Amino acid sequence: MFVSRFLVIFKSIPIDRTSVKSGQNSPEVVIACRCVNVGLFVSGNLRRDVIISLAIGSEEDLRVVSFPGDSLKRVSPDERSISFFLLKAIEKAQDLELGKSFKMNNGIELVRASLDELLELWGSDIIQVPSDSPERFILDTNLSADRVENTP
Repeated sequence: MFVSRFLVIFKSIPIDRTSVKSGQNSPEVVIACRCVNVGLFVSGNLRRDVIISLAIGSEEDLRVVSFPGDSLKRVSPDERSISFFLLKAIEKAQDLELGKSFKMNNGIELVRASLDELLELWGSDIIQVPSDSPERFILDTNLSADRVENTP
């Protein structure tokens, strides 16, 4: 079975238990949750041939949280559910040493590695990045560029 993997890179994802409980998530958390929702969930089921990977940090030290459709358990398509699982995964990923990985009991996979190590781990034979438009395949979010301050 051919599996499509989507990688979204964030500089940071400001997330904490209070904001998740109250539903007041940061724009980065909202985007991360929407990526998981849109990429994996279809009417009443999951896309089993898709993996959504959210990478947090610099290219030299990424904490990667992957949601594999073929083994994901107990995650609902709503933002609150996804953000709780994302919070737990990010907390666990903070403890990982560089070059290590971990699989949570709900199927979420964690890896801490550089971007080069990550792409090598996933296998270059399945990575297709056209030279004319690589941003279609590796999405690097830079939300600070979208924020404009209103100054008189």
